[in-house]
Amino acid sequence: MGSRFIATVAPIGDAAEALARLEAQRAAHPDASHHCWAYRVGSEQRFSDDGEPGGTAGRPMLEVLLKRDLDHVVAVVVRYFGGRKLGAGGLARAYGGAVARAVRAAGEREVASTVTLEVRVPFAFVDIVLRELDGAAGVVRGDPAFDAEGALVSATVPQRGVAALQRLLAERTRGEARCESADGDAEL
Repeated sequence: MGSRFIATVAPIGDAAEALARLEAQRAAHPDASHHCWAYRVGSEQRFSDDGEPGGTAGRPMLEVLLKRDLDHVVAVVVRYFGGRKLGAGGLARAYGGAVARAVRAAGEREVASTVTLEVRVPFAFVDIVLRELDGAAGVVRGDPAFDAEGALVSATVPQRGVAALQRLLAERTRGEARCESADGDAEL
């Protein structure tokens, strides 16, 4: 009987989530011979052969993610050794192929980039701003925090809609609402 390869792919928000997914697979398959993995989060790319010969597992897995231009995703392949050595080429094909099949089975979806805005608004316009944020496509807002000057509302907005939302809020509040990026480095 040959080796058994079990591949999982999952969306992730950051590297810590990728490693948590790996640990979940280790816990689910504690008797497996290898738990190889690869992830990509923006420009950060990492992989591990987990004891397989160098370059035969993690790198081919990462190549599948890169060729399909997948981002914010982790792939973990668990191998139960079946007694037959596959050689470097066979291992690379097995690990890369397992990830490719898992991606096909899972499907792909486009995820829009978002920006978190902090909207500062005087009391007179709080209801208007909350109504506009609630009605804007793809916007998720937090609860307003009030102080002596008015309210501060956090809103996660699709990157492509930031400028339009800023124009709308400025128009509806006669220029009184102020939007700043909570992310610090995001472009507005």
